[in-house]
Amino acid sequence: MEASPSVPAGAPVDTGALAEALSTLGLLYGARQALAGAAAGACDEAEAIRTFIRRERGHLLATYDLEALVRLVLDARIANSRAPASIEQFNPA
Repeated sequence: MEASPSVPAGAPVDTGALAEALSTLGLLYGARQALAGAAAGACDEAEAIRTFIRRERGHLLATYDLEALVRLVLDARIANSRAPASIEQFNPA
C-alpha cells in the first residue's frame, strides 16, 4: 500500500484521513493540532481516535460508547466521506 502525503513512510496513522473523517462527523472543529498529538504516539488509527476523543471530546462519553465512536470514525474514513467546508469555517459572533 502506498503512503499518502499526510503519512510519513512507516507511520501507522494517516492524520489527514482521520481529520477528514472526524470533520465529516463534526468532531474535529478547532482540534487539528490535538489530533496530530494523539496520532503521534498511537500504534494504529483506532488508538489515535480513542486518545483524541478522550482528550478533546470527552463530554461525548457521557452519552456514547467510546468503541462505537471509534467505529463511526473508522467507517467514515473507509467511506472517504468529506464534510462541507462550511463546517470548519463557522465563526460564532
